[in-house]
Amino acid sequence: MPWSQLLLEDTAPVPTLLPLNNKQITLPVAKKKIQVWGSLRSTAAKQASKESLCNSERMQTSNLEQRGNKLQVICSLGNEIFEESCSFSISGCATFQVRAINVENNNTLIFVRFFKNCQEDGLTYSITLSSDILSIVKKTLVSDDGTWHLIKEGNLLPDLDISIVMDTVHVSSFEALYNDTELTDFELRGEDGSVKVHKAVLAASSNVLRRMLSGSWRETTEGRVDVPGTSVQTLQQFKDYIYLRTLPDTGLEQILLLASYYMIPSLEQKCVNKLMSSLKAQNACDQLEFAVKHKLTRLVLAIFDCVQSGQVDVTEMRQHFLNYQDNICE
Repeated sequence: MPWSQLLLEDTAPVPTLLPLNNKQITLPVAKKKIQVWGSLRSTAAKQASKESLCNSERMQTSNLEQRGNKLQVICSLGNEIFEESCSFSISGCATFQVRAINVENNNTLIFVRFFKNCQEDGLTYSITLSSDILSIVKKTLVSDDGTWHLIKEGNLLPDLDISIVMDTVHVSSFEALYNDTELTDFELRGEDGSVKVHKAVLAASSNVLRRMLSGSWRETTEGRVDVPGTSVQTLQQFKDYIYLRTLPDTGLEQILLLASYYMIPSLEQKCVNKLMSSLKAQNACDQLEFAVKHKLTRLVLAIFDCVQSGQVDVTEMRQHFLNYQDNICE
């Protein structure tokens, strides 16, 4: 469905885009008329979109369940409030926002937007959005420049159920080469064995490996690279992700170290998402210590985000830490 641009008669706080035909809408509280044209969004309208969230009322939420890259929440709409919104940070790397505008005759417009917190992180994120009340099943949104997307219009129930799962967007897969042995031309060597891979696949997965394999390095000549402190199981799981985009449920910390060392941000984020899905007060301090020790910024920010959102209780973390210290002293 083509999106339309709002050309504002003045600076009324309104959403940037509305998928409506060319017509005027009168907003009863702001009393501003908005002319909608089918075209690209202007810079002025984009700025109005950024300001509007600050000017709207805070939407009431309940039954919030946030675990890693998954979010479930109930958003309650006020009966007389003209404009409401709420915002959620997901894994510390992206933001999801919901906005409701009461236009006229109890006609409500529901908008969402999804954008990255850091535009320079080298990743593109996607979410699948579902809502029983809005009759939405796994609608996909990709992180963009902050555009508001209209997902529902009409007389709505006071409570909206929102369920989203975030993921990273992958460009390609090398599944067809996973079991190939004739064309393998390189080895990843761990402490207890080695894993055979294809140079081209490694180069496509990591700029660090690409530079190593394309230069006159010893590893290129010998056709192998030693990965100290890494088991062959971890290297196999590393290969599983590069070829198949799959990850195990355990041993993620060691895979995360490889992803950080070889600068594979998509693998880093996948590991962080899975680690956050099992984060509890009992392991939060250990995870934070591990992240700080190895300078894993994504993991540090995700842990802080879980604590700030209430996914992990600070009081329980403190008590667990004190009990741990007492056990050491004994």
